[in-house]
Amino acid sequence: MNKYKFPFTTCEKINKTGIAQPYSALVNILNCIIILYFLTKTNNRKSFILILLFLLFELFHAFSHSIHIPGNIQINIIHMLVYLINFTFFYIFYKQTNKCPSLLFLIYIGIIIILDLYALFKLSIIYYLTTQSLIFISLMIYYYNYLPTSITNKIPHIIITIFSVIILFLNEKYNCNYMLSKYKNFPFHILIEIVGIVFFYILSSTFYKL
Repeated sequence: MNKYKFPFTTCEKINKTGIAQPYSALVNILNCIIILYFLTKTNNRKSFILILLFLLFELFHAFSHSIHIPGNIQINIIHMLVYLINFTFFYIFYKQTNKCPSLLFLIYIGIIIILDLYALFKLSIIYYLTTQSLIFISLMIYYYNYLPTSITNKIPHIIITIFSVIILFLNEKYNCNYMLSKYKNFPFHILIEIVGIVFFYILSSTFYKL
């Protein structure tokens, strides 16, 4: 498995005592508060489960920027939560539209899942971040014509935030050392976390009232 260990491979200076990356952890806690607000406003089970998964993801995300557990358990849990979120989106889209996915689409998703698992065990985070994002984007595109406008109007914004996160991760991967050499105390990783707030705000505000 690729050795991607929260928080020691993100572009923020590590504290040897206390919270390892307090800035990223703080932004994630703020995200949790926003998601929790929408969770209290949900009025059906599907929305509640989806937004609860958002909250669990961000709570564990914040924890992972605070403390590192030896081994790969943290990235595995994060990855499992993303699978649960994608599956819940698939279920919601199916229930909203009453449209079963075609066999060809299921095969396509299956191929992406195989690539995703390979990336998880053999490649760096940017690859399995991309494959998981591709699953979600593919679901939105496949069901686009069957979804209400309250959802489809937000899909371009969702896709933009996803690509923004991927671009920022690429920037970290290739430019982190250079950026820290110029501004060693600036927590560059919070740029990703701030886009994450926008991403989860759009999702939560769109899906809490299905």
